Amino acid sequence: MFGHDLITPNLHPRPYYPSEVVRIVNSKQFKLYIANGIYPIDIYTGMDRKTGKTILVMIFLKEETKEAYELWCKYELEEDTI
Repeated sequence: MFGHDLITPNLHPRPYYPSEVVRIVNSKQFKLYIANGIYPIDIYTGMDRKTGKTILVMIFLKEETKEAYELWCKYELEEDTI
């Protein structure tokens, strides 16, 4: 129909409970998560309370981000670390 290979998206949205997810607004952090193959299950915009500007909020599953978060806290998370 389109003449090219079908691409499977990395995002696989699904319903979730607030207790099973983390909300990441730090763009460096969520970019590093994605660079390590950890993809968000939801994305939406919010408002920065300090600046009043629109921000991007990425929703990740806690169980998938545990190792990356530990490395992030130790300033050791880089591209392709995990």
